[in-house]
Amino acid sequence: MEDVADPALSRGRTIDFKTNINLTARQIQETEHLFQDWEGGPLAHLTRLSIPNQSAYPGFKFSARGHLFDGLLSVKVYCDSLAGTSGNYLDQDPVVADLVTSGRIVFTGKEGSHTVTPGRICIRDTKASWEFSCAPATHVRVVRIPRHLVFSRIGSTRVLNQAYLSDVTAPEVRFLVNFLESIEKSSTELERSTSAQSIALDACATVFSGMLSDSSVSGIQDHPNATVRAAKNVIERNLDRNDLSPALIAQMVGVSLRTLHRSFAESDDSIMAFARRRRLEKAHGELVRMGSTAKVSEIAARWQFSDASHFIRQFKAFYGATPAAYLRNYGSAGRTS
Repeated sequence: MEDVADPALSRGRTIDFKTNINLTARQIQETEHLFQDWEGGPLAHLTRLSIPNQSAYPGFKFSARGHLFDGLLSVKVYCDSLAGTSGNYLDQDPVVADLVTSGRIVFTGKEGSHTVTPGRICIRDTKASWEFSCAPATHVRVVRIPRHLVFSRIGSTRVLNQAYLSDVTAPEVRFLVNFLESIEKSSTELERSTSAQSIALDACATVFSGMLSDSSVSGIQDHPNATVRAAKNVIERNLDRNDLSPALIAQMVGVSLRTLHRSFAESDDSIMAFARRRRLEKAHGELVRMGSTAKVSEIAARWQFSDASHFIRQFKAFYGATPAAYLRNYGSAGRTS
């Protein structure tokens, strides 16, 4: 295990933060306190950590790299399967944002459970304490900021009891990501100027407080376009699953089933109509690519159509011809062009 960063040393200056853990299955079984080096460090809000038994073989990897200054931590993390608690019910527990790029993290608190999938962000006050579980091979950008800086701008603990969830395409999330990238590129300037550090810290606290305040009266629950975008992203990544359903999609997006249906009611598609169309388009691409070697029954099964005849009917209704006739016409068009 390697850990480079001491919060006391970071005051007044910018430092690189780097942590690496690489454990074999034997080390996991024989070591009692795997994460004790994190106590008192930038990741001290993570407690009661455990590696699920089913994920212990062949080992466990965790890495984080980024920057830390004056309590603001911004790191890119890779984590294998891990479970624990985020927060200690203490005033000094930070406000934390997790922007997932691959894998999945589930946070469960008093206000409910939230599943953060690729392309989603979750911002929460860790004083409220959240149980979490991280899927294997998860990549996530973690941003941590002192709680008092956010609280002073909101002034309401009720707001901080809730989590902010959104899609990465939301304007405020894009602004946050761009802002963090600019901080990383300006680490040398921040190292030289405490006033620049103060400005960056204040700006980040303002962005966080604004997003959390909005979540108390709006957020993704009441933004149909954001919910639909997030749901479509989930559907795209899970088209080959035979258990894909509105309930599963709602769970993975982090909204109620009722909210999901209500959001799609304001769009041109129903939830599963969009999924069927995308499956047809994927099957169509595969059919054209394979040409005469294509096996309709295999394509139908791969894209979760109940049987070949059902797939043929759906294909004809959408493309105006059966798969076989479509391929003949497609081949003829290719030869005459």
